[in-house]
Amino acid sequence: MTARRIYIVDDEAVVRASTISLVQAHGLFECREYAGGGSFLAQIDAVEPGCVILDLQRDGADGFAVIHALAARMDRFRTIVVTGFSDLAAAIAAFSAGAIEFLPKPYETRALLDAIDRGFHLLEHGVEPPALVAGAKERIARLTPDEVEVLTLLVRGLTTQEIAAVLGRDSRRVQIVRARALAAIDAQSILVAIRIAAIAGWPDADLGV
Repeated sequence: MTARRIYIVDDEAVVRASTISLVQAHGLFECREYAGGGSFLAQIDAVEPGCVILDLQRDGADGFAVIHALAARMDRFRTIVVTGFSDLAAAIAAFSAGAIEFLPKPYETRALLDAIDRGFHLLEHGVEPPALVAGAKERIARLTPDEVEVLTLLVRGLTTQEIAAVLGRDSRRVQIVRARALAAIDAQSILVAIRIAAIAGWPDADLGV
């Protein structure tokens, strides 16, 4: 079996080594490490296709340059973002730019391995795993019209107060509908909701892969 290639882009050598040990303990992976986005971008057209595990630094500038470069090469690369400085705006920007996962540190091993599996499925088949898409769409289908209205704005990055202003509703009412919507799709956080929406291709293609 040919090894699948994973590129780890992180400025901390100990983190790169730890990530390599983790993924190689769970599969046949050929891992290459880069200390920064610039060094990876310098070789991006010379390296073989694979998944990129990209650390997003505090300002995100270098990381987003890599994300956008990879977005133009999605037939060759899929991007998994990991970060210790996450926020909702960064997550939405990463998903919109083509990242398949956004994992705040410390993340669970299973979450990273699942993202790697998704990434290689996308590279090898060009589409998300059908069962994963079906599950995400089934969750979205549980939403009531009110919940659809609120969640659509929520996964686009609007705050409760901003949603209330857009919809002309009381913010407390929006909070209640927001909580119901997240519960309906089994999302423990807004970030999980964004991931589900991206996999389902909902509410539009700008949200995900």
